[in-house]
Amino acid sequence: MPQEVITDQSVANDAASAHISIALTLPSNSIGYVPTVPGFASDALRRSNIAERFELKPVLARYRKQHGLSVEIAQDHRREMLRFLALCATAAQHGKFYGMTGAVDELWHTFVIFTRDYAAFCDAVAGRFLHHVPEVEGEMLASTFDHYLAFLADYEAVFNESAPSAYWPRPTGNDTDVAACTGCSGCNSCTGHSCTVN
Repeated sequence: MPQEVITDQSVANDAASAHISIALTLPSNSIGYVPTVPGFASDALRRSNIAERFELKPVLARYRKQHGLSVEIAQDHRREMLRFLALCATAAQHGKFYGMTGAVDELWHTFVIFTRDYAAFCDAVAGRFLHHVPEVEGEMLASTFDHYLAFLADYEAVFNESAPSAYWPRPTGNDTDVAACTGCSGCNSCTGHSCTVN
């Protein structure tokens, strides 16, 4: 099977030929917005399928050792991190950005220090380097909160299921401090900070 590699140019050409315009709507029964960008979901799924080809064995081995996690939990974190990064790569092509918080962010931190593997992953999935931009520890900015809600909405729209709350904490009411990570499966790996992709 030939391996597909995404480049900024191929995505830009797809976007130009589709005459994409970003229209965001706020349905009354959901948090965040629902993407109405033509081709967004199919592009995100395509990138997610490419991301899934990366097993990340040395990354997961280090992550499991650092945090004392089972193989199953580490694999769940892997799946969620790969989905997050695939969505980030897609969102960037449409002028959107996501924030994140919780246990999956810790795996991303581990992945980033495997620089060659991470750079190859970014090139294959995004066609560019996906920068990890942490915020001040314990402080989630309002814009990051909005970007996190956008991620949760896009996740559901693309993958036809809600992002698992065990790994993606849900805000309650007007609480913008989901960075406390109350739903990380008891792994105790959350450090109370939030991050964005640039």
